[in-house]
Parts: sequence; C-alpha cells; structure tokens
Amino acid sequence: MNLLPQPQEVTLLEGTTTLLSPVRINAREWSDEVEAWAADLSKSTMIDFELVESEDADITFGFATDIEGYRLTIDGQVRIMCSWSDGAVQALTTLRQLGPTDLFSVERSPLTSFELPNCEIEDWPEFGWRGAHLDVARHFWDVETVERYVDLMVMHKLNVLHLHLNDDQGWRVEIPNWPKLTSIGAWRNGSPVGHEDDDVRDNVRHGGFYTRDDLERISRYCALRGVAVVPEIDLPGHAQAVLAAYPELGNNPEAQLEVWQHWGISDHVLNVSDEALQFAVEVVSYVASIFPNATVHIGGDECPTTEWESSHLAQAVMTEHGFESAQELQGLFTSRLCEVLEEAGHQVIAWDEVLDAEVPETTVIAAWRSVEKGIEAAERGHYVVMMPMQYVYFDWLSSDQPGEPIAVHPAPFVTTWEKTYSFEVVPTELDPTLRKQILGAQAQLWTEYITSRDRMDYMAFPRLSAFAEVVWGTSGDLDSFRPRLEAHLERLKSAGVKYRPLDTQ
Repeated sequence: MNLLPQPQEVTLLEGTTTLLSPVRINAREWSDEVEAWAADLSKSTMIDFELVESEDADITFGFATDIEGYRLTIDGQVRIMCSWSDGAVQALTTLRQLGPTDLFSVERSPLTSFELPNCEIEDWPEFGWRGAHLDVARHFWDVETVERYVDLMVMHKLNVLHLHLNDDQGWRVEIPNWPKLTSIGAWRNGSPVGHEDDDVRDNVRHGGFYTRDDLERISRYCALRGVAVVPEIDLPGHAQAVLAAYPELGNNPEAQLEVWQHWGISDHVLNVSDEALQFAVEVVSYVASIFPNATVHIGGDECPTTEWESSHLAQAVMTEHGFESAQELQGLFTSRLCEVLEEAGHQVIAWDEVLDAEVPETTVIAAWRSVEKGIEAAERGHYVVMMPMQYVYFDWLSSDQPGEPIAVHPAPFVTTWEKTYSFEVVPTELDPTLRKQILGAQAQLWTEYITSRDRMDYMAFPRLSAFAEVVWGTSGDLDSFRPRLEAHLERLKSAGVKYRPLDTQ
C-alpha cells in the first residue's frame, strides 16, 4: 500500500472490500467531519453517501479511549475506532488514499464504487503540531485558494494552517476601527519583476483583504477537516503597509510612505509610544477574536532598530526601562501582546528573534533561523515548533539545476525534497529530557515569487509531501520512500496539482 505518510502499523489481510454508492456511514459523534469528507468525495466522483444509525453500515465509527490516533479495519466492512475528531479525520484520509486516485479528482469522475484492500491499520502522529504556513501578505490569495491549500494539507495529515496576514507589502485583515489598513494598506502599486535584485517594478496594482466573514469561513472549513488556524499579525517590524495608512504610528510621521513595492525588510517600524503599543494590542486582539481559543502568532522577527536608534522617544523609553540595546524595545510589544492574548485564553507563538529581548516563558518559539535556535529555546524553558529554513522553507530553490523558477535566494540556497525528508524534528543534539519541549514542526511557503496557483503547487510539492511523513514520525530511508512518493504524485495529479516532477535517478 502506497500510503503517505506511512502509518505506524499495518497488517494486510486477504481479499478486498468494495464500497458501492450509496455508501452508508454510521458516523456517531463525528457526523460533521464525516459529512465534510463525504461532500469532498462527492465533488470528485458520482458516489453518494448516507448517514445512518445501523451497525451494518458500510463504514462504522466507534469510540475508544485507548487510541491516540485511529484504528482502521477493512474486512468486508470498514470499521474506524478513535477517541476524538482528529483521529476520525486521519482515518478518513487514510481510507481515501487506499482507494483509486479518482477519489481525489479535481474533475468529477464517473466512479460509483471503489475497492479497498482488506487490512488493519493502527496509526497515530508522533507530533501534535504538523504545520503548513501560507504567506497571504506578499501575494493575496482568495478564500477558495486557501481552502484548496487546506484540502492538500488534509491529504497529507497536516493539522495547522499558519496564515501570515500582514507585512511591509500588504495588510490583509479588515479591522473596524482602523479602516485605512485595508483602504490603503491592503494595496500596493507595483511588485518586483524578476528578482528583487534586478530592481524592476511592474506598476500593476496588487492587493486584497479578508473580511471577518471570510476568516470565519476559513476557520469553519478547517475545523471540519481537523486543521487549526494560527493567524499571524507581525509587529512591530514588517510595518510599512501599516505606516502607509497611519504614519503617526511611525518614527517619522511626516514621511509619505506607500505600501512597499520591494521584497525584503523595510527599515520602517512602529514607534514605541503608548499609542503604537495600544494599536498593536487592539488589532492583534481583534484578529484573535475571530479564532476563539486559537494559538496566535505575534511575529516579532526581522525588526530593524535603525529608526529607534535615532529616535528621541525610543532613547527616552530605553532609559526609562534600563535597556542597553535598542533590540530590547521589541520586548515591550512581545510582553504586552503575550499578556493580553493569554488573558483572553490564547496560546502565543513568536519567531525566534523574540529571544533577543525579554519574552515570557509561556511563549512558544517558532525556531526558523536554525536548528540551534530551537535547541536554545528549549533549553530556556520554551515549547518549540521547529521550522529551520535550511530544511523547510519552500521559497528556496527546489534544486540547483538550470531552469528552476526564481526563488528568494540563488544557489547554494537549495532545499530538495530529499533534504526535507532528511530533516529530524527532534535535534540529535537536544538533551533527551527536553524532548517534550518540541511540539512538532512546520513548513513555510513565503510568496514573494509565487504569483499563481501553479507556481504555488510547484514550490510546495513534492517537498510538502516529504515533510508530511517526517512530521508524522514515520520517515525512513529514501529508497523505500520514493516509490510511495511516486504513487502519491498520481493522487496529486488527479487533484490538479502542478507539482515539480521528480528528477530521474
């Protein structure tokens, strides 16, 4: 069986089981998740599904407290045992992979039945955080494209969608008390043509934003498919789109800034006034309110201190707090945002630069600069999500071969799918007693050079497929993985994914 990610335990039985339309399902506690799964399959095939209460249904669910993931048995009937909704979704994903690739078809196939191999599968994820990040700030993606990305995550049993909602190049969330964030900050008047280093713009207006209804729709869509949404508002750096809308929040209020038409990092950051801090609290709190109980990402990375170093206000605040470095000013935002969000019931995650200033120990660290930053965070008592760019940044080149699309860096900054598959979520150098500090891992898809769905597919796959097995905890050697990956690419092809082809061996 060419399942991906590979299950923890599989026992093949003799024979096969065929499910005929209408497929009858006894869903018990998980009727909402089952209905979403059935609706997705109905878009791909002519198969109908019925929810029934009969024990002789084609597919039955049972509740079992001793199961962390799911137990799937196929022997004339499909029986799924699990203890919570995530296990139900995981089992249904496996069931879909066990069938023909038409079950993933982007165009409705004439299929009215499907055959499954008889088997017993006991399966569970090693890591609770199996994330995929999507940058909607550099290039805006509509709700349907985000939902498609979620569908592809679910195909790979990934369970955290990290939405990067603002940056120097655009603000993507409607905030009631700050209308200029979207009337001005959500639109830029040009984007780089070719690589940023070429310094050429296209003078084409680009932008867009999500309403609260849009984000609530995405949240509901994800919840039914076992995916948690982690919204990110990245402040006090990456703020030029904010300052184009509200220059009084910057260090040079008289400057006439526009939403940035460059990639990279703008030197323009929020000032350290009470007003700017309250702005950050208000917008982050509002976005968090759209996702009750969600983990919220407060950014905190790549915040230049150039403006603070020449600001009389910033220098006075440093003196007031006894700071020796302007970098410590960022801690004012981190500490306040953590306090407010935690009081509202949210877990907080931030990029690993927040370790350079004061940061509450309760803050989860997104270790992106290196594996060593993840080790440092764990040693300092933080929970950690491993995201080292050297392995799981999919805006890097997929190979060093000629003809690769433009990426954020030239060779030798290359991340092949093979390199991603070699990634170890728990560093071998980490003290074994700190293993519990590692929540999981996440792959990043920054979109400076991703301007279409096809380019998104090419940059994400098959690297995201390799990552999925790594973070599930069942990765092995490349020789055994590649045949399953090749079979899995047929599913992606059926789903209309324009993945990067594998290089010939």
